[in-house]
Amino acid sequence: MLDSPAVPASRDTAPQAVELDVERLTFGPDALAHHDGQVVFVGAAAPGDRVVADVVERRRGFLRARVRAVLTPGPDRVVPACAWVDDCGGCPWQHVALDAQRAAKTAVVAEQLARLGALADVPVLPILAAPADLGYRGRIALAVEGRRVGYRGARSHRLVAIDGCAIADPALSAHLEVVRGWVGALRTPPERVELAVAPGGVALVAHGRAAPAAADHDTTARLLRDVASVRGAVLLGGGTRIVVGDATVHVALEPGLALEAPADAFTQPNPAANRMLVATAMAIAAVAPGTRALDLYCGAGNFTLPLARRGARVLGVERAPVAVEAARANVARLGFADVELVAGDVAAVLRARPSAPVDVAVLDPPRPGAAGALAALAAWRPARIVYVSCDPATLARDARTLATLGWRCARVQPVDCFPHTHHVECVAEFQS
Repeated sequence: MLDSPAVPASRDTAPQAVELDVERLTFGPDALAHHDGQVVFVGAAAPGDRVVADVVERRRGFLRARVRAVLTPGPDRVVPACAWVDDCGGCPWQHVALDAQRAAKTAVVAEQLARLGALADVPVLPILAAPADLGYRGRIALAVEGRRVGYRGARSHRLVAIDGCAIADPALSAHLEVVRGWVGALRTPPERVELAVAPGGVALVAHGRAAPAAADHDTTARLLRDVASVRGAVLLGGGTRIVVGDATVHVALEPGLALEAPADAFTQPNPAANRMLVATAMAIAAVAPGTRALDLYCGAGNFTLPLARRGARVLGVERAPVAVEAARANVARLGFADVELVAGDVAAVLRARPSAPVDVAVLDPPRPGAAGALAALAAWRPARIVYVSCDPATLARDARTLATLGWRCARVQPVDCFPHTHHVECVAEFQS
């Protein structure tokens, strides 16, 4: 009988080696195979591979395994572009051809909608993808241990120090050594550092638990003087926020419209794919001058600005004050009228205000989804809901809830914002 909870495959002997015929990619970093009727999730495998794999974990109902050797490569196996792919947990599908990755993501979206949302008949459209699959990220987040900077290893807290990142904009990789020197010189050590492409270079964000020391401002100011391509930095920790230089990033949303935000406000990491998200959401929203719109979890205005540009009357709600401040600055800079932006919990704000029917509601919640806000949203009775999701499972769960509240999921458009990973964005249309 298999052990539960998870236990190592063996305590005193080498892991059990098994031969596996890999069937398909799954909702997660692994591929799926079977051994003696048992489901096996196997990392670093491609569909069609025949592999020898070591069983590394046993759970009730499935095993986890790690490829020891590829006996026969499947038709979708390719050579990864990154030297750190075997250690780094960031791109677990880099050994799989892009077409196969995208087919798997589309299938996963449909499967999650059917299994978790009881929505087997919802049309899932062919996935959209930007041209570039490497160098596409305009921002990255790195773990920090002392002077070491890198990504976390797959399913571990082990830091994998890197000298470059294949999926990051080359400007970000070019500043890794600068970042190592900077974090090593800071009096208050950060736990995480973000790098974002900014006009003329990059912007940096240091996340720590304690408040930055006074000397950290001077250290950062010297960095900006010495390295002209570091345009600005934000030091965060202990409730303190210190901005040095110009830490503003620019995100082109659609032709003639750009968002400006501080580097510590969330913006989509893949700028080209984000333009596809915006175009898809606006096509579904179908707003016109005077359209009454909600933009929930609005961030710095990724969808607020395109809605307002089309003449919609927008109420935007976002929990993060720094993002709301940026959204207000964008609205003022662009001269948009009839836009109100509120900082606060989405559900609490919707419940506290007198509800009034709206024409369209756009939602772009974080990965856990919008479950806590759907009942409050229902009181506003939007005729159409545009739900932008970064997790097919929470989208499916929320879609099922919306169905009970009177909205039908009409279609789902996947967008491949994160090539070489299992992550996929979706834009779903709901009609009342």
